[in-house]
Amino acid sequence: MKIIYVHHAERNVSKDHSNSELRQLEDITETGIKEAEFLAERLKKQKVKAIVTSPYLRCKHTSEILNKYINVPIIEDSRFNEMQKNEEWKHLLKRNMEAIDDIVKTYKDDDTIICVTSGVNVSAFICYFYKIEPSNETPWSQAAGLSPMIFTIGKKMLD
Repeated sequence: MKIIYVHHAERNVSKDHSNSELRQLEDITETGIKEAEFLAERLKKQKVKAIVTSPYLRCKHTSEILNKYINVPIIEDSRFNEMQKNEEWKHLLKRNMEAIDDIVKTYKDDDTIICVTSGVNVSAFICYFYKIEPSNETPWSQAAGLSPMIFTIGKKMLD
C-alpha cells in the first residue's frame, strides 16, 4: 500500500493563530489553487483508491482540486485535524496514527491513498511508519506546503 501524505496548498492565514475555530475556516489562496492543480496533474498517474482529508476548509479544498483530476471518493476524518486547544502533542500523534492504521486496515496492499492534512501531522506519519512510540518529547516536524511524501507499507510488514 502507498499512502501519499499531502500537506494542504498555500492558505490564507488568519491574524489570530490561537483561535482554532478561525484556523479551521482558512481557505487556500489563488497560488494554492494553482499549486494543487499542478500536483493533481502529477498524481493523476497514480492509481488512487480514495482521498482522506481533514475537515479543515484548506484541506477539503485542496482535496477537491486534486479530485478533479483523480475522481475517487473523498473521506473526511477529523482525526487528521491540527492540535486542538489543551491537547497534548502525544495525543495528536496517537489520533493521527489511529487514523493511518484504519486506512491500512481498510485498503488492500496494492491500493494508493492520498491523505490531505496539515504540515505538523507529518510527524505522526513518521512515527507510524518507523514504529516510533509517540510521546510529548517526540520531535515536532513540519512539512512544506503541498509537499507530497509517499509512505509504502504492506500489511505483512505490520506483524
